[in-house]
Amino acid sequence: MNRAKTVLSALAFFFSMAVIPLIPQADKQASPRQNILRYDAAAVVKLVPVRVLDSSGRPVMDLAKEDFVLHDNKELKKITEFEIHTLADLGRTSRTAASGGTGAPAPDILRKFFILLDIQRGGINGIVAAKKAAQYFLETQFRPGDEAGVLTYAPQTGLKIIEYLTSDKAKVKKAIERAKEIYPSAGEASIGGPEDGDVAGADSPLSSFGGSNTVFVEGTSIFARAGRDFENNMSELAKALQHIPGAKNVIFFSGRSVSQAVGREFAAANTPVFTVNTNGWNEKTKHLTPPEKQALEESPLKDLALASGGKYFAHIKDIEMIAEEVQSLSGNYYVLGYYINETWDGRFHKIEVEVRRPGCQVFAQEGYYGQKPFPQLTELEKDLHLYDLIYADRPTSADVLDAAIETLAGFEAKGSNGVVLACLPTGEKTGLGPSKAELYMLIFDKDHAMVFSAKGEFDLKDHIRKKLYPYITARLAPGDYECRFAARDMLTGQAVVGRAPLKIDAPAAEGVTIYEPLLLVPEKEAQFINLTPAPKKGVSISSLIDFYPLVPGQCAPLLKSLDSGVRTLLAIIPTEFRGDKVPNVVLDFKLTSADGTEFPVE
Repeated sequence: MNRAKTVLSALAFFFSMAVIPLIPQADKQASPRQNILRYDAAAVVKLVPVRVLDSSGRPVMDLAKEDFVLHDNKELKKITEFEIHTLADLGRTSRTAASGGTGAPAPDILRKFFILLDIQRGGINGIVAAKKAAQYFLETQFRPGDEAGVLTYAPQTGLKIIEYLTSDKAKVKKAIERAKEIYPSAGEASIGGPEDGDVAGADSPLSSFGGSNTVFVEGTSIFARAGRDFENNMSELAKALQHIPGAKNVIFFSGRSVSQAVGREFAAANTPVFTVNTNGWNEKTKHLTPPEKQALEESPLKDLALASGGKYFAHIKDIEMIAEEVQSLSGNYYVLGYYINETWDGRFHKIEVEVRRPGCQVFAQEGYYGQKPFPQLTELEKDLHLYDLIYADRPTSADVLDAAIETLAGFEAKGSNGVVLACLPTGEKTGLGPSKAELYMLIFDKDHAMVFSAKGEFDLKDHIRKKLYPYITARLAPGDYECRFAARDMLTGQAVVGRAPLKIDAPAAEGVTIYEPLLLVPEKEAQFINLTPAPKKGVSISSLIDFYPLVPGQCAPLLKSLDSGVRTLLAIIPTEFRGDKVPNVVLDFKLTSADGTEFPVE
């Protein structure tokens, strides 16, 4: 770019608006906290998915609520909620019992599939066959409402999440294709402080803060601390799955020996494991000896599957049969619901479910652990909670609020050309409480690969009355992106999440380019927090004032609909001129409500 022919500027427009009779749009992103306090005892409904098979292993789907008997810690429970879930030819259907319930249908329990590829014991050809079988299952059996995630196990990385639970089938298929041995590469970086020049004055609302910053990368394992012990990894996974609601299933492609004890742990989490032996990838091209055939048919993988309530498949190339069997066994189930008193003691409750009809096999979770205060969770459980917040299409965590988030594409400033800005709600009723909080911001490209991430830690007790606006700046290639923000209270587990698209256009060769405006409203307690990690020590990072140099004090960004009573709106519009002559620019403004009504702007 020829600097002699380029002029960069930012135009600030301060308007005084005639807001009468301004009717503000309803705030669609604010979500008042309606949860009961985290540690109070409360009566809640416990939902238990139950599968019932006949003597030939086929689903039994004509049972009534009265056919079931359920005990919790040997105490007979009254079943108040009852659903029958089946898979019809044209998609998922759910039938709710019309009598004996509470008057409202039990919440729908969605199917969740965890596709686990054993890179270490699958073999190259076996993994190729496993990917083909997994892709076929997704293409032919995945239904609206289903969710799937992809995990791998390898000696260098342990158990690793490639894609967390999502209903986006394309994401899952891409994750299967890119599953391979990847060395962990998450790093540490410190967040730039005042010495980087990001603070616009001692009393300025624009600031950055010090602290640790963990940069996430694609495929970073949350189970890395389990090391290379496969059974230990699987045991940790089974324990973690106890905290995930829904009709969970693991489709495990491997050629290794696994103990029945691991299968029983998955049974306790009500997660059947469907095991597929990858050692049989070449059986149709090679004549197997009787011992080899026996080893294939009676693999320890069979014991694992049966102990978990799943099924074993010895012949990996029978992809149609595998897909149909997994579909039938996972897609036909009942949901039983009963009331429990949640005491937050974290104790194990043993569940026993019986069916009065003779000849039926019942598969239900052996029990569950009661809720416990967030600080008492294991590091693994906290990691899973975090992954759920960051990656899940619908976080399963109970205490999650919506966060307003805005993305801004601008000219290049100190190597960055995009801004992601969020609002962090604080307060006991509508946001995070006065304790330590973790903040995360991530950017994904159109192929769902992570291209940027930042983490910060912040003590909210000193800022509980302020309006906090964390943000990051990043350099991105032209294209479409998705940005996500998550923050959680480390004392209660209360969290806020938000997401928004971001489009980066290629710079124009010449002429005028008007970039995303930053809209602000008067606010005395606003504070901007720069989460952008410094690329290396001593290198400054771009901040909001590099993109919008005229940001005044006592103003807050407008990330949601305009509140009634606001009489002043500030618009900062960066512009870029490329060429020999700076043109005259005339900008017109109008204010429009959600129903299309226009209002005058002075």
